[in-house]
Amino acid sequence: MFNNLLSAGKAKVFLFICLFFIAGVALASFLPLPSLVYDLWWFIGIVFCAVILILFFRNKKIRLPALLGLFLFLGIWRYSFCLPSNTPDKIWFYNGQEATVTGTICDEPDIRQRNVKYEVCTAKRLDLQTGGRASVSGRILVTTNLYPVFSYGDEIKIGCQLQTPEKFNDFAYDRYLARYNIYSVCYYPEIELLQKKYGNRFYNLIFKLKNKLHETMQAGLSEPEAGLAGAITLGYKKGISSYWQEKFSQAGISHIIAISGLHISILAALVMGFALGIGLPRRKAFWLASLFLLSYILLIGLPASAMRAGLMGFLVLWAMNLGRLNKLTNSLVLVAAVLLLINPRLLRDDIGFQLSFLAVLGIAYIFPIFKKWAGERKGRVTTLLDIMGITISAQVFTLPIIALNFNQVSIIAPISNLLILWTLPFLLVTILAGLALSLILPGLAWLFFLPSLLVLKYIMAVANWLAGLPLAYLEIDYLWWGWAGVYYSVVIYLIIFIRRRN
Repeated sequence: MFNNLLSAGKAKVFLFICLFFIAGVALASFLPLPSLVYDLWWFIGIVFCAVILILFFRNKKIRLPALLGLFLFLGIWRYSFCLPSNTPDKIWFYNGQEATVTGTICDEPDIRQRNVKYEVCTAKRLDLQTGGRASVSGRILVTTNLYPVFSYGDEIKIGCQLQTPEKFNDFAYDRYLARYNIYSVCYYPEIELLQKKYGNRFYNLIFKLKNKLHETMQAGLSEPEAGLAGAITLGYKKGISSYWQEKFSQAGISHIIAISGLHISILAALVMGFALGIGLPRRKAFWLASLFLLSYILLIGLPASAMRAGLMGFLVLWAMNLGRLNKLTNSLVLVAAVLLLINPRLLRDDIGFQLSFLAVLGIAYIFPIFKKWAGERKGRVTTLLDIMGITISAQVFTLPIIALNFNQVSIIAPISNLLILWTLPFLLVTILAGLALSLILPGLAWLFFLPSLLVLKYIMAVANWLAGLPLAYLEIDYLWWGWAGVYYSVVIYLIIFIRRRN
């Protein structure tokens, strides 16, 4: 393999450079924290490899290992560099103490059924109960009651005990929040509104539009359909009861009620496949699907997770436009490397990143095999077969991550996805059309939302029926990470074997 790499072209070498950087980030993600604190050692490794690269640049046998080693150390150093410094100018330095903090709500409020979470950016004064005072920066995640209501951009004063996020029920809550540089939490504090501000004007406009659309949706649809529509289109989960969340999980379609990479990647491919299925030329179908994807991400408020997933989804559309899904790997690895360069914590701690990356890989490598198989037997690949192939391809590659994180595997998932995912493009179009018409004639909102209501009832009926079937899902109490390695090894071997035979 090494000899083949020595004689490989620039594209293949560049692919391995990105892979070694990703490998460095992955290695650092699982190294003990004390070994990462001294990031100078990893920087010395980068410098050493760079010196060897310069001195022996004309020697291929030395140049290539030095280049790959440089990017491996770069990945480790980048991860160690993102670790927080525990200094007095950071808000988390005062965790465990009672304090009064002045800050600004710097993201859209996360409204749940029983409480609301505000992300507060502190850039002003912190007063300690002991009488001390400091100027600090950082973010606090504040959990409080639904009322009184505060909005994005509001300047507030919080009085509470700052706490360090902790694990609970085997969920690494501390690592989950660290993705967003949040190392302090505060529960049910005293909150005083200091000044009504509006933050970034663009984001404020987007959030206002999103809230208006949600209110319009609730006026045109009854529960529980309104809650499901809000989750699928706008990312609002508060309207979905625990009963329906469990049913969707058991049926293996919980990804449709979460704005995740899996959701958007599948949606992008479905819209493109649907447009091709109704006879649009490939180029027009690509631009229509891209416009739909961009509008959708704007509609849900431009969260970072959706923007990353949207980028992955666009790669799928681009590859489908070129008709070369199997050539997607280089672009996908490059995008993953760039995203990890920006935020290296995504690789281990962001399930959405993992699902989006693996879903696109599944579509790139398994769907062409499925498409060729279906084409040989049917003469042409119908829209229905495309939908089935896309969903199964994504599910095959994401199955271990879902099982490891949620301790549950849906046996019925391929059937439920086949019965439900084909409705998503139509559902989103009817909901968006209903929203637009309801803003003009609000008195007829119930009529404009009638088509989407019928689709939502169908989705809920199918999920409820399939989740109730015997052996619809398996509860898995414990899974070893090595199981995922064995699973992917078998899948990759089968892909290579099938492609060689074809």
